[in-house]
Amino acid sequence: MTDLNDLLLRSANKDQQAFKALYEASSPKLFGVLIGMLKNEALAEDILQDSYLKIWENADRYTASKSGAMTWMRTIACNTARDKLRSLKVRHYQDECSDFIENIEAEQATPERQFAINTELAWIVEGMKKLNPLQRECLILSCYHGYSHSELADKLGQPLGTIKTWIRLAKSELAMPVAMA
Repeated sequence: MTDLNDLLLRSANKDQQAFKALYEASSPKLFGVLIGMLKNEALAEDILQDSYLKIWENADRYTASKSGAMTWMRTIACNTARDKLRSLKVRHYQDECSDFIENIEAEQATPERQFAINTELAWIVEGMKKLNPLQRECLILSCYHGYSHSELADKLGQPLGTIKTWIRLAKSELAMPVAMA
């Protein structure tokens, strides 16, 4: 299995071969995430290209001790997609949030990494169950559908401060304990 962390760290030193290998190993997974978010193949391809440009330009900011390479790259891709959705004023609201994470990790993940992923997912699912319905909706609309806090306040008819508090508390509830991270 290709070590994405190592490839990303080598890409930080502008190692083009490492970046090519990183792209080949991770782009199908990120593309799957983007298709799930955007529901548009052409747009997902554009965002994927923009995302890898950002990954290349910011690889020196990656810290392996803080997150896995795929998690870090997925965050960049999702943020790029959300920015694009905001600029297009497009929303893909669904009553339930699709599970994009299963598209992220390779089938060849080590048993240890797969266990860690399953543990993190179980933690998130349990945390989401503990949130009140409005907190859960705010978090999903914000994190997966790209709504800004002010857009959520308008959509849900709530004060901006309330929306910010709900999202902050929801994220705090979902934070992984240090022992699990």
